[in-house]
Amino acid sequence: MDKKQRILFTMLELSAKNGLNATPISKIAKEANVAVGTIYHYYETKEDIVKELYAMVVQDLAKMLVLNRDISASYKMQYRQIWLNFYNYFIANPSAFNFMDIVAIPPIIDSEEVDKNMVHYKGLREFMEQGIKDEELKDVELKLLMQICFWNLITISRIRLRQELIMDEQQINDAIEMSWDTIRRIND
Repeated sequence: MDKKQRILFTMLELSAKNGLNATPISKIAKEANVAVGTIYHYYETKEDIVKELYAMVVQDLAKMLVLNRDISASYKMQYRQIWLNFYNYFIANPSAFNFMDIVAIPPIIDSEEVDKNMVHYKGLREFMEQGIKDEELKDVELKLLMQICFWNLITISRIRLRQELIMDEQQINDAIEMSWDTIRRIND
């Protein structure tokens, strides 16, 4: 791992564990085993490190969301796979989850930065738009639909990572069903 990667991953671990305010550049340098000047060679500010980490996690997560999705399966089964991919990514990467939980809300990561990184969710947006078009999902503003869908998933991930529930197979299935019921279109 090169120095820049060590800086990024150290920032990820420390900020996820201690919060951003308790993660000074000097601590990052010490833990990454680099000089403070080396950090400033790559980044002008700590906020620049945070922005790059945010983009890195968003890109990584976006790739994982559509992994193993069988496009010939029913829409609901595809949604289930995306939900599981999201959940499993954060359970396997608790530092990424904790980091995103801290920074993904403005003002730490501003709206401009969020919008800039939305390009990585193009496949997911298209999937949701197709669900609306095919009358699988409620016909509401796409951003609202995605927020409702993924905020409950974030809450479930948080519950699991904090060990408030073990999230066994039945609980995971129940959570997916509740998530699906929240966004699916119900024909009267």
